[in-house]
Amino acid sequence: MQNRMWKWMIVPGIIYAFLFVLGITYFSQTSSLFIEWIILKTGLKSWVDSLGSDLIGFFITMGSFWLWFTIMLFYFAFFKFIFLILFSPVLSYQHLRIAAVQKNEPFKFIWSEYLILIFRAVKLSVTNLLWQTVYLIPIILVCTIPVIGWFTPIFTILMECYFLGYSMLDYGLATENKTRVSAAAYVSNHKGLPIANGMVFYAMHLIPVIGWITAPFYALIAAHLNTQEIKDNA
Repeated sequence: MQNRMWKWMIVPGIIYAFLFVLGITYFSQTSSLFIEWIILKTGLKSWVDSLGSDLIGFFITMGSFWLWFTIMLFYFAFFKFIFLILFSPVLSYQHLRIAAVQKNEPFKFIWSEYLILIFRAVKLSVTNLLWQTVYLIPIILVCTIPVIGWFTPIFTILMECYFLGYSMLDYGLATENKTRVSAAAYVSNHKGLPIANGMVFYAMHLIPVIGWITAPFYALIAAHLNTQEIKDNA
């Protein structure tokens, strides 16, 4: 059983790592081209060159960098939700196996339970995608404001971590018979849990290959252990 469980982690992890590298390369190129197009189209580059001010040039360069970084986070948010939706069958199956191991019980595959978990995960991901898009659009606009906009990526990263951690925690909350409403209330009252889960998930992307492969399932396992607090405190 353990060997099969690891296979269900490693193989999807390799697919995720490949998609991550492919996506991050494409996103980086398109973000740079988009910012360059804005600078040239608005005449900002010509205006800055005509002023000959190093200070203004510095502010424009820093603003362009943080705008690029925020757009990258915006892209990655969509990548994250696409991953959560497409991989929901794998994550649901893996979570059920993790729950069985944690309870020291033999794994019993029940189609109805499995399908309900997938449907709930997809529905939550779509809902969170809509909400995060609503929040990200004004953040990108604020990012264009000198100095103030430089701090917007911090809020973007925290929001990214929150929604990723929320999706992972909900697998455990679902198997603890929490409705979507009660699960949302629980996550809202324990915001540190999803944010911490998401921060570890993203931090693992700093470790080439190994971190990319294991990040999704490390987050899933950690989230499952966090949700055990519900039973322990009940």
